[in-house]
Amino acid sequence: MKNYVDIIIPAYNPGTFLEEAIKSALDQTHKNINIIVIDDNSTEDVESIVKKYKNIKYIRNEKNLGPAASRNIGIKSSDAPFVSLLDADDIWYAHKLELSLNSFDKNSEVGMTCGNYQVLLNRRRLSKPFYSRPIEITWEKMMRQNFVASGSTTIRREVLESVDLFDEDLWISEDYDCWVKISEENRIEYIHTPLYKYSVIPSGNSLTNSSSILKYQDSNIAEIRNKSKERIRNKLLFKSNKV
Repeated sequence: MKNYVDIIIPAYNPGTFLEEAIKSALDQTHKNINIIVIDDNSTEDVESIVKKYKNIKYIRNEKNLGPAASRNIGIKSSDAPFVSLLDADDIWYAHKLELSLNSFDKNSEVGMTCGNYQVLLNRRRLSKPFYSRPIEITWEKMMRQNFVASGSTTIRREVLESVDLFDEDLWISEDYDCWVKISEENRIEYIHTPLYKYSVIPSGNSLTNSSSILKYQDSNIAEIRNKSKERIRNKLLFKSNKV
């Protein structure tokens, strides 16, 4: 099981994009992988797409649960020491996992890796790498801005479990909440080489384009930051009381 990676792909009406995501996972230079697709009660026939490929685990939610719950279901159904996230419309570069696992091998204190990426607009136009220079990711910086792109992440399973996975009450910014919690106690290693293509379709039907979900983004982010500050204060208080 050493350096095995569980690839978690939540999917809700992904259309033809899911096949490109799956192929990019299968094309990884690092081959010790398990792929789990969680169909979040799509109206499309997601299962028929998944069944084209061997050895991919397919799970269908009985109702639409959202991205956090779908990721959690996939994570709980697997047991590899590393977990990597791939959205159903994104595309990994073939070196994504290899570069990520190299970082873990070099430093046992790394709890999570993330990295650079390129925006793929309307499946036609590919941007320059998002970050022009390497960045350092700390809790203090994460409290100001989310520097972590979900599709670039690979996380030690015990680190994910230590923060209780993703908060299922959040339908937007649930990933930011998880990264902030991880940054409170763990080193996050940034990889400057672009690791994936982040698909953006302004007229698409993804959750990030839904006005009913987007209206909660600012309030969710504020609450995430306030809760994190409170946890840090409590930890500092606990340490001072022990002294």
